[in-house]
Amino acid sequence: MESQDLFGVVREPSGNRSPTPVLASTARRYGAAAIDGALAIVAGALSGLLYLISKSGAEVPSLSGGALSGRILAVCIGFSLVNQVMLTAIFRGSVGKLIVGTRVVRLSDGGRASPIRLLLRWIGGIAYGLTILPLALLLDGTGTPPPDFAGVCITDATNESS
Repeated sequence: MESQDLFGVVREPSGNRSPTPVLASTARRYGAAAIDGALAIVAGALSGLLYLISKSGAEVPSLSGGALSGRILAVCIGFSLVNQVMLTAIFRGSVGKLIVGTRVVRLSDGGRASPIRLLLRWIGGIAYGLTILPLALLLDGTGTPPPDFAGVCITDATNESS
């Protein structure tokens, strides 16, 4: 009898696992990142909107104050952390990755990545996305895929086993 995971992908016995995972395409990687980024921004915007709605007319804070922007930033970062680390530890992918059909696995053997590795990957991904990626796009980058951080990589869910 074939074993399937939560999303219907057939699991193979761990002895049949490929030692080198098949990496997901750059388009799928960036598609998942765009979905995850949009979700984090929407969560932050909704938090700011709820904050403004909860105040009476006389109490509405000025937009130049740090309370509103700090709240929005904290919710964006918190949502991203939960999505990229906790959901990936449980389901092997963030919301965006699961939508585009990719998974996050250990680079060494294709197994499940530990939460510590996922946290380090999240930190590295944010640093890469805020520094190197914008510079590469401005300087007409080569189109090379982004690096994999902390010994984990993004694979196609259909090519990844157990």
